[in-house]
Amino acid sequence: MNPEKQVDKVVLERNRNRLRQALTIIETYNPNKPLNEFLRGFYNKHKNMGAADRRNLSSIIYQYFRLGKNFMDYDIVTKLGISTFLCNSERLSFFEFMIEEYSPFHTIQLTLPMDEKVKLVGMQYPDFKPEKLFPFTRYLSKIEEVNAFILSHLNQPRVWIRIREGRQDEVIQELKELAYLYDIASFSDDCFSFHKHYPLHECKTYLQGYFEIQDGGSQRTGNFMQPLPNEVWWDACAGSGGKSLMLLDKEPSISLFVTDIRKKIIENLVTRFEKVGITKYKAITADLSKRHPIDIPFEFFDGIILDVPCSGSGTWAATPELLTSFELDTIATHHSIQTAIAQHVLPYLKVGKPLIYITCSVYKQENEDVVKFLCDHFNMTLEESQIIDGFKYGASTFFVARLIKN
Repeated sequence: MNPEKQVDKVVLERNRNRLRQALTIIETYNPNKPLNEFLRGFYNKHKNMGAADRRNLSSIIYQYFRLGKNFMDYDIVTKLGISTFLCNSERLSFFEFMIEEYSPFHTIQLTLPMDEKVKLVGMQYPDFKPEKLFPFTRYLSKIEEVNAFILSHLNQPRVWIRIREGRQDEVIQELKELAYLYDIASFSDDCFSFHKHYPLHECKTYLQGYFEIQDGGSQRTGNFMQPLPNEVWWDACAGSGGKSLMLLDKEPSISLFVTDIRKKIIENLVTRFEKVGITKYKAITADLSKRHPIDIPFEFFDGIILDVPCSGSGTWAATPELLTSFELDTIATHHSIQTAIAQHVLPYLKVGKPLIYITCSVYKQENEDVVKFLCDHFNMTLEESQIIDGFKYGASTFFVARLIKN
């Protein structure tokens, strides 16, 4: 047999096997579980799969969910063919196989602009509607370029890092040595993004605490924090501490109190702080949505960061499985939790000082409506608010507001 034909046969069989595995994953996926966790479990059960197989499988499955509520009655393979065409710009082996075998668009350039590809799909499939890519658009906050926001969910977001002050030279040197390609953000020389998912957590400069892995949109919320020397701040829903670290980088002399409802997250925060040598803080686990006494180490605070639990709808380009499983009544549930948390922390804020309210949601009820509630019922004045349009540059979309206590 011709060696080239033998290779072609091997590649074809490998791609067919990848497709069979993709069908198994999609058919058995439980939408109540994050897709990345489900995939991790699947790969742990199939340890014989190589890195390329896992990478290709993950890509095509995420692309499948990017279609949102389009083609709900179509078979999985047809949907995979359509999503592969829409969501890719390179004819890599597996993607090329999917497009040639299962898509009517195999003769069309994948590098076409997204809006042109969307039009072509609409012409071929009249029941395809871009508005079905994202749920409940009538409830959105005031987002400019809504259509661009919706179409952004067809693209995988970039990976972002924030370089700590004075460490850019060391980080750049290592990235060059590793041949990791990056772009510098237009809004900050210390914010880099990567199209490829490099193992950044293994970098020496990361382990030394010289940079943090943090979404580009999240980094821009730091512009609303303006701490002064020796102030006392509370990061009330701190998560793993990304925004606390931004705050401390802006003003290392502050005293910091951090809380979160999740014990494991607080443990991760403590480890993260230890890595970069932060000691001037106190961290506890607390459910701030309920009124009960907690051990607060300060009587009043000069600033409170309130990055509240939310729908996460500004991050769904990274978790597209939620584009079809999210339920409308969840927005109202989050609104109730958000206002409850705010009510329980505001008594500890000094008069004339800021509350920094943050969500990674794009829904008005979680954003502007909460701000209005706080202004109407708690004598707060809105100083500034913004939709951080991360979707325009491959990051998540955030809402942030700076309110002052009267």
